[in-house]
Amino acid sequence: DSPQFSSLVSQTCPPETKGTALTIVNCIGFAITIGSIQLLGVPLSEQYLFLLLAPGPVFGLWSMLFHVIPTHRLPEETL
Repeated sequence: DSPQFSSLVSQTCPPETKGTALTIVNCIGFAITIGSIQLLGVPLSEQYLFLLLAPGPVFGLWSMLFHVIPTHRLPEETL
């Protein structure tokens, strides 16, 4: 999902802040990855551990829906 987030950021942010925005997004992604790996060391059963990790990708997909899928339709005359 990192390439999708990077593409979304580079398409939507102002050109003068594009580098900073991409750096922040990548740092947040690495921090989430490190936190998830550390969470795997918690002494829980595997079935419960993956339930703790599941909301991350679900939230990511949900939030991307509003940026990728247009929320408006073209007028009937232009079709």
